[in-house]
Amino acid sequence: MNQTPATIMVIGNDSHFCYLMRRYVKKSAQRTVFAYLGEDALALAQHEKPAAIVLEVDLPGTQGWDVLRALKADPATCHIPVILCSWLDEKERSKEEGAEAYLREPILYEDFLTTLTDVGIPLPGG
Repeated sequence: MNQTPATIMVIGNDSHFCYLMRRYVKKSAQRTVFAYLGEDALALAQHEKPAAIVLEVDLPGTQGWDVLRALKADPATCHIPVILCSWLDEKERSKEEGAEAYLREPILYEDFLTTLTDVGIPLPGG
């Protein structure tokens, strides 16, 4: 049975992170939408209605956390599972702030796939 690819939104600031996530999402046979951190991320999530959001929080200041809080506070996006990614050990904080999953960088492809499945994204052949 041919399955329609899910849209995975990647929000980040680091070009290496964005490149890696683009490769992982494509390899997992899903569709990718990108937003750089800032005001357009929430609007793009509202418009695209992704099946999941991968959010990088290793940034100067609190921008990544602010985006997570905005996503979870908005009725149009609060139901979208957010996978938080960080070089730091932010697993507990990510749960407290409302993220459904956490990936510590560097992120392995197998961990990425497992996390997609954990948040309810069906994978081809799965």
